[in-house]
Amino acid sequence: MTSMKNRILLIEDDHRLARSVANFLTEQGFHVKHFISGENLDLLIESNSIDLIICDVMLPGTDGFKIAKRVRHTFDGPFIFLTALSNMEDQLKGFELGADDYLAKPVEPAILLARINACLKRNRRQQSNNEIAVGNLSINNQVRIVKVEQDDVALSRYEFDLLWLLASHQGTQVSREFLFINTVGREYDGLDRTVDGRVSRLRKKLEAVPNINCRISTQWGQGYMLACTD
Repeated sequence: MTSMKNRILLIEDDHRLARSVANFLTEQGFHVKHFISGENLDLLIESNSIDLIICDVMLPGTDGFKIAKRVRHTFDGPFIFLTALSNMEDQLKGFELGADDYLAKPVEPAILLARINACLKRNRRQQSNNEIAVGNLSINNQVRIVKVEQDDVALSRYEFDLLWLLASHQGTQVSREFLFINTVGREYDGLDRTVDGRVSRLRKKLEAVPNINCRISTQWGQGYMLACTD
């Protein structure tokens, strides 16, 4: 049985499905708050009273993709899409917006529960681990120090935030839009090159460090990736 401290926000306009999901999760020990749309979510999110969000995509008013983009400014917990949109393009868009998982309806309750528990477990592990290593590069998010072996690497606040995001997804492509939203703090219009400039400066600083064995590569038309070179 899952601890009652795990609080889930369910955003679903299908009342019958929402009731079924909420009842099941309540039986598993979760506390579930249900909203039928993205309206009036901001105060709830900002109150830090939610541990995980489950969100449909096709909703009245603001769709689930726009909700994800909006709440990622203030909510860094797990975000799961549960939707009838199952094509690859929609799934990729969901992950690019920062989703931790993407489930197509209908989903077996046991699978939904397993995915929720996996996301919560991963999130707890990330919260308890303030240091990430990529090759011989180490990043401590608590004291905001970057080292290559024993040598400090001086970075600006923006460069550190970019590096932390890339390191958190090491070895995988991170979209320009995701980096922009999570470091600049506003919606990406597809034209702004702020992130490109910051990544370029960060890359030059890292490449200037002797013996560093990781690098930032550009995924043309997609984003960036931090990975070991050995």
